[in-house]
Amino acid sequence: MLTIGILALEPSADILGADLMQALLLIRPDIQFIGVGGPRMAAVGFRSLYSFSALSHMGFVEVLRHLPTLLSARRYILAQLMREKVDAFIGIDAPDFNIYIEERLRRKFIHTIHYVSPSVWAWRSGRVHRMKNAVDLLLTLFPFEAKFYEQHDLPTQFVGHPLADSINLEVSTEKARALLEIKPETKVIALFPGSRQAEIKYMARLFLETAQACYAENPACYFMVTLPSEALRQAFLERAGDLLDSLPLRIQVGHSQDALAAADVVLVKSGTVTLEALLYKKPMVITFLASKLSFWLARRVVNPNLKYIGLPNLLADKSLVPEILQEEAKPANLAKALLAYFEDPQKSTVLKTEYDRIHRALRLNASQTAARAVLNLFEERD
Repeated sequence: MLTIGILALEPSADILGADLMQALLLIRPDIQFIGVGGPRMAAVGFRSLYSFSALSHMGFVEVLRHLPTLLSARRYILAQLMREKVDAFIGIDAPDFNIYIEERLRRKFIHTIHYVSPSVWAWRSGRVHRMKNAVDLLLTLFPFEAKFYEQHDLPTQFVGHPLADSINLEVSTEKARALLEIKPETKVIALFPGSRQAEIKYMARLFLETAQACYAENPACYFMVTLPSEALRQAFLERAGDLLDSLPLRIQVGHSQDALAAADVVLVKSGTVTLEALLYKKPMVITFLASKLSFWLARRVVNPNLKYIGLPNLLADKSLVPEILQEEAKPANLAKALLAYFEDPQKSTVLKTEYDRIHRALRLNASQTAARAVLNLFEERD
């Protein structure tokens, strides 16, 4: 019987953890799992040593406010994992929490795996040296991450991205529009202004003013705003004010993949949604707007050699889609870039060919590949 500890501290990590557990059990049914996990992992037989909801609801944005509780929870979880004598430990994302535990377990000659790379290639690159001391194996979702770590002699395996596995290589725009009751001839622009209150504060009006500029040039346009929660929808409405009155617009909570499937073009704040838009083969414009101070601070910590911030461009290692940031992020500039896809259909065709290539490269049955990599550590030690 193998005992594997897993720490999944957020809903997205709970999904990754549950899929990984299922893949591991298919190969080795004699594994038991303990640690911290959510409802998806619990459904696969996970035994939790600490409240998932307490940590996931606390969040990691306001770290200073919750620091005493976080430190106490981390010490408790580590002690429990030691007491249970786990054979291996998998920390899923949350590097500032998990690497501390990985370091200490590895000193006890326990296999340590970190699943989902921290963005050390983009900022705080010094963390790579700490990771070398903390983990036996790093599992990355993107190939450019694996290349970065290999240059630093950290054992790494690129396993692919679960989204690339779950999203079909071909998606029917017609079916999505029928589901959303949108006419086939409509020019649909999907708007994804962010998933945090601060992002909505700075980007709600920018996105709507861009929509107005697009609509003035092309009255066939129809707009869909997708937000991840009701609280953010309310924040968006408060910022939008009278801008909503003059636009053919739908604002919805969730159903982001339906919106992507139905869209012709996407305007998106930089982040994971850019990957989803790529996998749905949608032409996009990536933007970002923050306070001058926040953007200045970000520039101070970001790797100066980083050429792109959008995942499509990072994965292609070239400029596939426009990135229009901060001072350049003005409605006229964004509208021009969005409408260019309608004016030059060949541009979209070439882009979709590139997207398909990237999608196939990421489509590696991530959970199964990760499971085999984890179990290979035991074979190597044996």
